[in-house]
Amino acid sequence: MGPIAAPARPGADGSAGQASVLDGRARRRLDSYERAVDALLDLLEAGNPAPTAQEIAARSGISVRTVFRLTEDLETLHAAAVTRQMERTAHLYQPLAADGPVPTRIRLLVEHRRRVFEAIAPVRRVADRLAAGSARIADGLALHHLVLRTQVAELFETTLASMPPSRRVVALDAADVAAGWETWDLLRRTRGLGPPAAAKVVATLLQGVLTPPTTGARRRSA
Repeated sequence: MGPIAAPARPGADGSAGQASVLDGRARRRLDSYERAVDALLDLLEAGNPAPTAQEIAARSGISVRTVFRLTEDLETLHAAAVTRQMERTAHLYQPLAADGPVPTRIRLLVEHRRRVFEAIAPVRRVADRLAAGSARIADGLALHHLVLRTQVAELFETTLASMPPSRRVVALDAADVAAGWETWDLLRRTRGLGPPAAAKVVATLLQGVLTPPTTGARRRSA
């Protein structure tokens, strides 16, 4: 890295001073935008599924006019809020031990998904609703699903590898769905189950996919 240049001195035409003013405006605009994104995310996480510009302004401490000036519509702010939530919840995606008995790994995964899904639920439900009209949000959700599927594949790699090739891909798809967000949301909202009951259902589904059948079961199915 070369030497740090000294700040430019204003010329006769005042160009350096004008640049400083523009830099200041850009910083204030960025600060206002970040505050608006954080305010929107806070409102979503608090259970407000469709915050208005007025509510975002009140929460962020900036004017409604500024909120509208920062973006042409609220979709851009929603997309930024989804990205911001991924940053806020990144610490929840901790590596899980990929060794030990299958039931132990299932328990670890279910506990992990319960923490993650309960934390992201309010924003994720809004993102699901807006994904059809926003490529940015759809891309973010696709990335999130890839992260979750990869986690399942890595956690149960040895178990899946021991299966016949014809069953391996189907088993991964089934485990991915069983431990996925859509299944969790269905159990929590459509079925009305609490987190412990929903976790028990997910664990049962995973056990059915990943636990080898007993000798008696093999005989009955033969």
